[in-house]
Amino acid sequence: MKIILFILLVIAVALMAMVAYLPWWVSVVVVVALVLAAKLLGGRLLELLFSLPFKAKGAVLRGASVELHKITPMTLAVARQMLKHKVGADADGENPELEASRNYFVVELTVTPMTGSSCTFGLWEPGELLLAGPDAKSKDSADDAAICRIERREISNEGRFELDEGMKYEGPQRLRLTLGVAPGFQRLQFRYYFELFGGFTLPG
Repeated sequence: MKIILFILLVIAVALMAMVAYLPWWVSVVVVVALVLAAKLLGGRLLELLFSLPFKAKGAVLRGASVELHKITPMTLAVARQMLKHKVGADADGENPELEASRNYFVVELTVTPMTGSSCTFGLWEPGELLLAGPDAKSKDSADDAAICRIERREISNEGRFELDEGMKYEGPQRLRLTLGVAPGFQRLQFRYYFELFGGFTLPG
């Protein structure tokens, strides 16, 4: 938001200077050109402006590495038992959100930001991680949930895994993720805002 306000302020100052120091007809031409440009490029310009803060937040995991420690396949019944604590679970402990058609896995891994990178946001949030397909584009996350859902996130705290509570962390973090993956997908990669990194393959 600060970046957007700064850009708008620069535009406003430039317009005031133009009116004060340039001939009136030049000011009119420039204003007309800006109006036409806004009509033609307004959507893209707004998209660019609003995406800037998210690109800045995601930069902390640009080029991050992922070290896999363990991948454990699960049956639907085991996944439901593990996740029965979630809100929405019925009296039998079965969670209606779990889809019988999906394949379930528990994946233990360590995410390590690229060393030496400088960015505005030095902390990152495991709760904002998503998993995308191998052909995913950095700007399009619409299909991520259809391909893979992270049903449970846990983070290692002094060797013990605890449920992620939306905290932000610095540097490498060891995670344990429970995944529900759509049939036909084995190759996945992480998405953190506009950054894609850390491709890995699930057992078939």
